[in-house]
Amino acid sequence: MPHIARYLFVTNRGPVQLGADAQTLVRSGGGLASGLLGLMEHQGNAEVRWLFPVSSEGELAAARSGSYATIQSGLLPAAVDAGAHRTAYEVIANQYFWYLFHGLFDLSFEPIFNTDFFQAYEQYRVFNSQIADAVWRLDLANTTIVVNDYHLMLVPQLLRDLGFTGPIVLFFHTPICTAGESKVIPASLRQELTTSFAAANAIGLHADRWAQNLVDSFGSRGPSLPRTIVAPIPADATTILNSLDDESVAREREQLGALTLGLPTILRVDRIEPSKNLLRGVWAIDELLRRQPKAIGAFRAMLFAYPSRATIPKYQRLVTQLETLVGEVNERWQHRGWEPIHLDLSDRPTRSLASYQLFDTLLVNPLRDGLNLVVFEAALAAKPSAQIVLSTGAGASEHVGQWLELIDPLDIVATAEALERGRLEGGDLGPVRTWTEGNTWTRWLETISAAVR
Repeated sequence: MPHIARYLFVTNRGPVQLGADAQTLVRSGGGLASGLLGLMEHQGNAEVRWLFPVSSEGELAAARSGSYATIQSGLLPAAVDAGAHRTAYEVIANQYFWYLFHGLFDLSFEPIFNTDFFQAYEQYRVFNSQIADAVWRLDLANTTIVVNDYHLMLVPQLLRDLGFTGPIVLFFHTPICTAGESKVIPASLRQELTTSFAAANAIGLHADRWAQNLVDSFGSRGPSLPRTIVAPIPADATTILNSLDDESVAREREQLGALTLGLPTILRVDRIEPSKNLLRGVWAIDELLRRQPKAIGAFRAMLFAYPSRATIPKYQRLVTQLETLVGEVNERWQHRGWEPIHLDLSDRPTRSLASYQLFDTLLVNPLRDGLNLVVFEAALAAKPSAQIVLSTGAGASEHVGQWLELIDPLDIVATAEALERGRLEGGDLGPVRTWTEGNTWTRWLETISAAVR
């Protein structure tokens, strides 16, 4: 097989989205969408293209006008059916596969495999088929196709059915369920998924434990799985470091400086999403103050949590619970105008960058996370003496946990103790920064290429 220098990334979400006016395209925030845009901007000698679905009227109009190409060459918006896309994303991807892979189901109540579920799953098939068709219409000569995540798990087999014989990598940016948790997959779905997994030349994941879970959950029945590779996606170090002195970031930094009251700062930056474990993070602040009365008035916790999947009732309930809990903790511990937690639910990437420059202790305590780029992004911008308290449930802990304060995400007491140590003793994020800067896009692409040669 010849050396592959062309890549086509296929994702459920593109790097840009419609802004508040429903017409102007703006850069998407967070996770894979922003990360892969960094890859396209720093791709070196490789040719990188990126195909993603568009289905709303505004998106389709932007695609017809060529607006995506003006933002970044190589972006390939693919028109799909809006109904199939919405159902595949909101019902099957977000309310079934996301919960399955993150181990979040309460089996007393869910999942419910009734007619509604299987009708929705048929729309997942339709959506995957439309994406595969859009890929097949492209020039795919000497191209490695990298299909990303649980939204598009049927695409590898669909591409083989269409006649594609080149290399395919299926890359998961999420964790993978344990063998026990995988028992809630209906037999027909398990067979379909395993067959599609086997159609890929390699399956990429962010940590060894997720690779082992994949083998344990899908490797014992059906076709043999392809080789697995562990390749943690890089943080966009160049963009982050170049942005720290931007005027907009400086303004946010000045505003945050006032909000911290000049006190040591405990920071949390995350999506409002059940696997992120936000409530236990707040309970840990409450526990810290219970155990250490001298800490009252001696620090400021900044909790920046931006909305995600706001149409899903569980997410709506989480927002309400978070606001209520923060209010209760602030009321319990307020002292002479001081409150322990400042909560902001707006989505401002420049504020996140500014907060990375100010924190003394960063809390990242997900129940289960494929990797968690916040750890690496924050380490790039942080003060030399800052510390990160990191959950063992995050894939990042496998790569940089030796230099950080590791905690069991369910143990609120241990989390409180780690936050207090971070507040009093600080840390040294130099090794994490060095690891992050060395984990480049070139290295990531080379790992993928080596797996399919």
